[in-house]
Amino acid sequence: MRHSAMHPPRTGTASQNPSRMRRRSTVRTAATGATGASQVSSCSAVKVLHVIRHGATEMAAYMALHKYGSPHQEPLRDPLLYDTVLSREGLRRVEALGPAVAALRPQPEAVLVSPLTRCLQTAVIVTSGLQRGLRVEAEPLLRERVTLSSEIGRAPSELTNDFPEVAFPTDMDDVWWYTGGATDPKAIVKEPQEVYERRLAELRRRLAARPERCLLLVSHWGVLHALAGRDLQPGEVATVEVDLSGGEHLHGSDTRLRRS
Repeated sequence: MRHSAMHPPRTGTASQNPSRMRRRSTVRTAATGATGASQVSSCSAVKVLHVIRHGATEMAAYMALHKYGSPHQEPLRDPLLYDTVLSREGLRRVEALGPAVAALRPQPEAVLVSPLTRCLQTAVIVTSGLQRGLRVEAEPLLRERVTLSSEIGRAPSELTNDFPEVAFPTDMDDVWWYTGGATDPKAIVKEPQEVYERRLAELRRRLAARPERCLLLVSHWGVLHALAGRDLQPGEVATVEVDLSGGEHLHGSDTRLRRS
């Protein structure tokens, strides 16, 4: 069944402990002005990143209704909302974010998005007001760390049908999320911390190697926290300047546009 960005299928987020990742990238305030010029170093690894956390999801709504972790509360039960989608409230708030994204300076030269449906929905909606010809690309390394069914994705052929606005890599595997070697692609196998950190390191290398100086990333809390050091709420955008080759502690500030 086709699930458009405006009318979704199912949603949620799983957060990771970023304590071991905070020294991976050097982050500075993005220098922006009325003209949108950015004073960026000549080093190709220094990028201005506009980062957006996807909107609130149906999985998050379910988890909010079922409190876990207390002796007086029920045990965790995964509702099996595979590749969860934006909730109605998540859609509303992401739609309201469009004008702020259109006003971002410097303007992004490319958009990279996690192939999980909640991020694809968010990216398609918020980029509708950006300049024509701006390429929106799925980047599997931006995916969420698998902890629940909501982190299990779908094959590129199905995603391409649902999101024709997005370019999916021609070499993208049908199963691009972590499975731990399980034969069942819907098996929920938690991605180990060391595997997750290796993936983030490869993501930094891939971003640093890109020719663009300013990128818009639509992803998940843990990934964006590791890259930009910002604790984003669903449907929130921040702008940071990042040395993706650096190993210094995060510093500086950022411009934050909260969802309405």
